[in-house]
Amino acid sequence: MVIRRDEYLVTTSRDLGAALKHFRTAAEVTQADAAEATGIGQSYLSSLEGGKFGGSLTHALRVLRFVGCEVIVRPRASRG
Repeated sequence: MVIRRDEYLVTTSRDLGAALKHFRTAAEVTQADAAEATGIGQSYLSSLEGGKFGGSLTHALRVLRFVGCEVIVRPRASRG
């Protein structure tokens, strides 16, 4: 879910896939180039971008690092 320009709130695998695709395309990197650089198949990267992670986030995190992103985990802001 986009919360600000170039910032995604990830609460589902589909959100992570959307963020992955957004940042890869924003970096002007093709699926083929990202897949080759990170040691995965292009069809697998397509699955990741579709939110299908098969139990492991390692490859998605590799692609995000490759296109210049970092993942930050922080407590949610209080709602009261």
